[in-house]
Amino acid sequence: MLKTVVAILLMLIVAGAIYEFTLVDRDILRGRKVLRVGAAGWMIQEFNLHEQVRRFEKDHPDIHIKLEQNPVGFDTVVMLQASMGQLAFDLVLGPGNYVVEKYQTRGLAVPLESLVPAEFQERMIPSMLKCSRVDGKLYIVPFMGEVNVLLYRKDLFEAAGLTRLPETWEEFEAYAEKLSDPNARQYGISLDFAQDPFFTQNTYMAILGSIRGSVVDENGHLDLSSPESRQVFRMLKRWWKKGLVSPNCKSGSGASDDFTSGLTAMYPNWQSRGIWVSKNNERLTGMIGFAPIPGAKKNGSLIAVHGGLILRDSELRHEAGLFLAEAMCGYAQPAIIQAGKMPVTRDGYDPKRFADFVTKSGGKLPEGWHYPEWIPEVGKTLPNSFAAPEASLFSEVSDYVAPAFHEYLDSDSDDPAPFLEQARRLAHEKIYSRQD
Repeated sequence: MLKTVVAILLMLIVAGAIYEFTLVDRDILRGRKVLRVGAAGWMIQEFNLHEQVRRFEKDHPDIHIKLEQNPVGFDTVVMLQASMGQLAFDLVLGPGNYVVEKYQTRGLAVPLESLVPAEFQERMIPSMLKCSRVDGKLYIVPFMGEVNVLLYRKDLFEAAGLTRLPETWEEFEAYAEKLSDPNARQYGISLDFAQDPFFTQNTYMAILGSIRGSVVDENGHLDLSSPESRQVFRMLKRWWKKGLVSPNCKSGSGASDDFTSGLTAMYPNWQSRGIWVSKNNERLTGMIGFAPIPGAKKNGSLIAVHGGLILRDSELRHEAGLFLAEAMCGYAQPAIIQAGKMPVTRDGYDPKRFADFVTKSGGKLPEGWHYPEWIPEVGKTLPNSFAAPEASLFSEVSDYVAPAFHEYLDSDSDDPAPFLEQARRLAHEKIYSRQD
């Protein structure tokens, strides 16, 4: 008898667990669809995603959002789980243009053109959509951008009598000379010079594109053979030899650390780096300026994006597309701007149009929110902006570009062509030949 009672109790416990964690958790009994969304922890906090979820659920009472934090190394974990048929999320918030091809080539993502309403796609910055595509198909919908800008110290500019920003790289060099005093450990320039992908991305490619209007050669690979590529190497070496670049820039975090500590006056880098500097050095609050890098208004700036990706086996693709469009590219945009990221819609670069959009969509701006006055100016660089080519190969290619530059930097030669050619040849032999 006792065994029978125990068995019945166990069955009831199991049934209760199934009810609690399956039926109730998935809202099956309430007739609601449960959309599982994974997001980075910092996004949940800084983009106020719980509030965006509440608003979306109010607008769509038949959908319940189950928002969870992405695991550490989420791209690898999510791809591994999805390839094994274990779907932790329907929608993943966070993948960027550097990894989208890895999802697509493994067949783990679905094209999004038909899942995101056309009116939302039409509002978005074309260049940000372009770098979210693989083989012409849209696999992530970007909800935040990064733009390479000129970060500069307003106080040091004023002290040097500089009343406007440099518009050419020649002016940039002249400004750096006025802002440098190596004897006082004051340097005009911070640049990512370390032998890692950040040199290739944030320094070489950002400057190359601003001069040439493109960063690829006739084969679609990173340009390492044009006259402009040689011009970039020469400029960087000249600035280094003149003592305009902080010596610490050769180390991994040296460029950022020196700008944060106030040892350097100008730093071409992502706009969010300037926000981070202000947050980590209260003395510099209000002293960091943001502007297009020289030549970017004409030839474009370097960009990167992070967005939402819908996994192949999701049964709620339509609902995931709606959440991406309405919540992430709509409701969340003020919080995204407040967090120091770039808006992804055209109206995000016009203060009045953006405020009108927020009001008409039934939203409100976060408490203490203000529109950064420099965003419209940076937005002028976006029509011709460019992202890293062949993003899934970019890190490998950089393994040859950065060392080639340092060999040239340490040599007595004024001709960078042989060093660039060596990098181009090795990239072809070790990387591109695998695709032939």
